[in-house]
Amino acid sequence: MQETEIRLCEPAPFIYFENGQIAVTDGSTVWLVIVTCEAMRVTAPPPEKSLRRLVRYAEFYRDLAAAAIRRGDDVDGKVWVRESDVIAARQSHGVRGQNIHTLDRV
Repeated sequence: MQETEIRLCEPAPFIYFENGQIAVTDGSTVWLVIVTCEAMRVTAPPPEKSLRRLVRYAEFYRDLAAAAIRRGDDVDGKVWVRESDVIAARQSHGVRGQNIHTLDRV
């Protein structure tokens, strides 16, 4: 079975109450990715929850969501990216072998 690429799609990232939200698709299904405020804060120093951070790290969050979708962790078209997901990705050198700290320099 060929793995389908998960990519960012519309609507554009936005903050709703405390959490960030982005949309991803495989071309046939769209998932809403909810990035908790705690997840945004631990993504990179300094701790920050903002639309700017959500947009800057949208591809990182997309990769975390894609892994969750492949594991079957999506529920009713939603995928949660939590603080523990970001910490685990940082400890394992990020998604797709890219260390999250290298993203800070982009």
